[in-house]
Amino acid sequence: MNRKVITVLGLTTLIITSISNTLSLAKTSTISYQTYKEGNTDNLVLNKILSDNELKQEIPHMFNYASNGNYWPISSDNELNDPNYVTNGLYSSEDEDGTTYYYRGDIDNNNIVFGTYDEDYYVYEITRGEGSNLYYYQSKESCLEDGNSEDSCVKTKLASKGDKMYWKIVRVNGDGSLRLIYNGPGIKEIYTVVSFNNDEISGVVGAGPYNLDDNVHKYTGYTYDKGTDSFIKKEVDTWYNNTLGSNSSYDSKVIEGRFCSDSSGYRYDETFEVNIFSSFDRLGQVQNNFAKDNAPTFICPNTSESYGGSYRLKAGLITADELVYAGESVGITGNSYLNPGKAGLYYWSMTPSGYDNVSFNFAMGNFPIDNMFSSDNVSKKSGIRPVINITTENMTLTGDGTIENPYILEEVNTNNSYKGKVTIEVGSSIDDIKAFEENLDLSNVTWTVKDSSIAKIESGKIIGLKEGTVIITGVGSDGTTYEIEVTVISNPTTNSAIYIGIGLILILILGTCTYIFYRVKRLD
Repeated sequence: MNRKVITVLGLTTLIITSISNTLSLAKTSTISYQTYKEGNTDNLVLNKILSDNELKQEIPHMFNYASNGNYWPISSDNELNDPNYVTNGLYSSEDEDGTTYYYRGDIDNNNIVFGTYDEDYYVYEITRGEGSNLYYYQSKESCLEDGNSEDSCVKTKLASKGDKMYWKIVRVNGDGSLRLIYNGPGIKEIYTVVSFNNDEISGVVGAGPYNLDDNVHKYTGYTYDKGTDSFIKKEVDTWYNNTLGSNSSYDSKVIEGRFCSDSSGYRYDETFEVNIFSSFDRLGQVQNNFAKDNAPTFICPNTSESYGGSYRLKAGLITADELVYAGESVGITGNSYLNPGKAGLYYWSMTPSGYDNVSFNFAMGNFPIDNMFSSDNVSKKSGIRPVINITTENMTLTGDGTIENPYILEEVNTNNSYKGKVTIEVGSSIDDIKAFEENLDLSNVTWTVKDSSIAKIESGKIIGLKEGTVIITGVGSDGTTYEIEVTVISNPTTNSAIYIGIGLILILILGTCTYIFYRVKRLD
């Protein structure tokens, strides 16, 4: 064959090969991507509460005052008010587990819904004639145990199946859990739970003595004689077991939280001429004209007594210290969120107060019309407002905590969630792993493409098919989720190369054919 023909054919082959290589390079062109990881690493519940409230600072002497600024001045028989000591909002302190955030004062943004009554809930009511107190027991057995006749223990509905349980958030504990006090099966005194002279109280699940006996100071303990349950503990446990207990889906979210029946420091006080516990000394300074400040604590004092002490329980009662933090002060008319409602009887705290022929514990209520915090004989009948602690792990809050829009606890996705963005050209392909961190194992991920006309996954590669944006999702065998936002764009370089290549090929073919024809013609 003529050397010129060979030269032209070789040049044509070289050009075609170069164009092919150019097109191949265009299909694997460099892409741009972004990636980030989502995960639940913070206490979202605490973050929500902190974002909904301005964190206030405690001020000197504030616990000598009720949250509405009421106080007892020295050498006066009348209660006064100091507006400088009106203290409402969210504050912080320390407990055994770290920083705790507590609500104080006349606030209305710490409402939360947690749990429902799975069945109609019944208690046993004692009626003592028109205008008398009504008392509720958790079982007929406890009604009889308190000395009532069988005929007088009348079965009464407390709540209906499906009723939501409303609570007040007392505080976020140092371990991150939420401490709640029961506020009723309705938002605003929907049910008559306990009444006094036909006035209603919400938030109380029963009423009865703290203990049946009061003639020894040990009966102030939530337990005594190294493990004997008080009457009120049995009532609280019965309510919990029948509502949020082992047969309820909510039980797993209720932790065995800290509870304190502080029996430390029991001694005879010559000033008051009465036996007192250390709780009375740190919370009852109004009795000696505030010789020193009231000093509530969230840390349970150590005690070696065979009654009271520190507990880990699913349900218990509020402490007198928590009542003071919330805005109460012994003997002073307060105005805190813990007010149980309309005029009625007190409800029990978990804290012993003293002993003077009979045992006394702290109790709080509005009897008959004032929101008052004081002590009462343990054999008297007062209301029961259960307190629980619920986990916030992998949980978040919705709502704003108001009565109209109470908080609701919701679970969040605990698995890692990866999101990436990829931009590729039509006809290009890229390994899906490059949208994320290089060390991710995506071998067990199942992928789904929402619009397979724009892009597809084939043999572990993302392939761009036409211009547009599509979401590709994946779920790993461990529950980890992946999301890739793929934007497919046109490829001007590729298109130009194709057109140039086709043009050169046509020119070369035409030129070659013309040259061959010319040579053949000359040979003829």
